[in-house]
Amino acid sequence: MLNAVRGAAGHLFAFAFATAWTTGAAAQSAPAGSATPPPAPPEETGPVAPLAPNEEAARIAKEIERAPPPPSHVVYFQYGVAFTTEQVVSPGPICDDPTQPCVLGAGGGLVIRGGWRSAGSLYLGGAYELTKQDPSKLYRIALLQQARAEARYYIQTYRVAEPYVTASLGAVGYGNEWKVDTYGPAGSLGVGIEYQVTQRTVVGLAASYRLAYFSRFVDTTKFEREGGVAQLFGIDLVLEQRDAFLTADRTR
Repeated sequence: MLNAVRGAAGHLFAFAFATAWTTGAAAQSAPAGSATPPPAPPEETGPVAPLAPNEEAARIAKEIERAPPPPSHVVYFQYGVAFTTEQVVSPGPICDDPTQPCVLGAGGGLVIRGGWRSAGSLYLGGAYELTKQDPSKLYRIALLQQARAEARYYIQTYRVAEPYVTASLGAVGYGNEWKVDTYGPAGSLGVGIEYQVTQRTVVGLAASYRLAYFSRFVDTTKFEREGGVAQLFGIDLVLEQRDAFLTADRTR
């Protein structure tokens, strides 16, 4: 019995010694200061990948195509000349007598104009027109002179060509050479189109219907002409220049 107890104790001592020796050897083989590494942090989700260059370019191009062009904020002084014709639709009472030649016939000449062009659709200005008319040989040089205030309203297309409507109000004078034999008020309504050749130069075509009142007068044959309203139709071939002189502040 005693021998059996001694044998069991010997086996238990041998097992404990082997376990202690194994643990010490493992501790000596590990590097000094080493510790169990902490668990890795969870992976962060990165930003959404950007669009491919081709897709981004296509998106920008589509937005530009759909967006309206920005309005111009530049105010211009617009001036120029026009070659014009004055066709007589009806001379009125000054040519009522069939026994006398008509002193007012068709003609043509020049217009000088200048005015303020807004940042939007409005143009306000003035014009002086000088045309040589057909007087049926009653005058040596029959000159029709017109001084008028003009307004245009452009229909903005944001393209190189823009149509507009125009109106004017002023005075008219008619006579031999520079002498004014008859005069009176005049007004007109018309339409036109303007084409931008360069950033500063525009050309255009306009047509206007005019009413002009001529006062009573005596022509070179001593015949007395009655006063009244004449109807004229004018066509202008326009060449104008734009000079920017102010930037409109629309934030105020």
